[in-house]
Amino acid sequence: MSWSICLAAMAAAHASAGPAEDVSADEVMRSLRLLPTSRAPLGDDEHRRGLRATERMLVDRLREMGYEPTLQPIEWVSPVMRLGRTGSNDDGPRREDDQAGAPEFWNNIIVEIPGVELPGEVVLIGAHFDAVARSPGADDNGSGTAALLESARVLRGHPMRRTVRLVFFNLEEIGLIGSRHHAARHAAEPQDQNLVAMVSLECIGFYCVEPGCQKTPVEPIKGVFEPSTTGDFLAAVTIAAHKDVNRRFARAFESASQGLRIEPFDFLPVPIPDILRSDHAPFLAQGVPAIMLTGTANFRNPHYHKPTDTVETIDQDRLVRAVRGIVAATIDLAEPSPTPAPTDQDRSETRR
Repeated sequence: MSWSICLAAMAAAHASAGPAEDVSADEVMRSLRLLPTSRAPLGDDEHRRGLRATERMLVDRLREMGYEPTLQPIEWVSPVMRLGRTGSNDDGPRREDDQAGAPEFWNNIIVEIPGVELPGEVVLIGAHFDAVARSPGADDNGSGTAALLESARVLRGHPMRRTVRLVFFNLEEIGLIGSRHHAARHAAEPQDQNLVAMVSLECIGFYCVEPGCQKTPVEPIKGVFEPSTTGDFLAAVTIAAHKDVNRRFARAFESASQGLRIEPFDFLPVPIPDILRSDHAPFLAQGVPAIMLTGTANFRNPHYHKPTDTVETIDQDRLVRAVRGIVAATIDLAEPSPTPAPTDQDRSETRR
């Protein structure tokens, strides 16, 4: 190999590794702790105020990083009668007659890092930020939300050939409503943007190492699926048609995750219900190579959907290593570019 080729390869490796190395444990845990512990759309008024506050916090954090987030409104009719509402706008848009059957609006929150060579090809990384009423939601899904925020911070300004879209989904816990809405909008728009991959970050903060602590929704199949009985890994879940993208994601993840491994779960020709329990599912239904990166939720975590799903149960070291892997895998899917990323001024001048 010539020195020029060798130096170019080293430069490319450094470019893809740089943002992963910039991941900060302090920033990841700060984001996790800033999330309101009451943020359930079907909860009481405290939860609903907390979910509004979560939307505002995410927008504020992204603006601090230099983004201008897009709010994607989601109209939803709650089946729950809520008494004592005043019609005040302190917690976001609401109606004087807000009750069962009255529509209200929540938001997905979106930022993009435009591709410098293939801007019409999009790698979507998403995580939901709502929780259930009986749980603070540290693992489900504060862990994924914090990972996505830190990914946004370290990826900003990093040149990639494809566009990276980061979506904070709302209303996942009541039927994947936010991601269904986003997927439907994508399907309805002119096909000038092609989703080349979608990854949902779901419950990536809890780990266990005791033999037998890890369960599985599918019985072992010798030579095909021989699952671990300890929960010291993340699973990359999709169907067999998207195996190549899944394995590429897993390889890039493990290159930067400092020993945190991925177990691919991609041998089924069609999905079973347990692998459709996150925001990748609506995209998978559209034929998009869609992956759920997960700590397997209730198949490992005894705190799942319980009051004990708190920050104190999160494995900070492994969560931070997971974020480094996510950043590296995102860059690999979007592909590093030698062309400098456009500045905000460049984009403004292009629009004139």
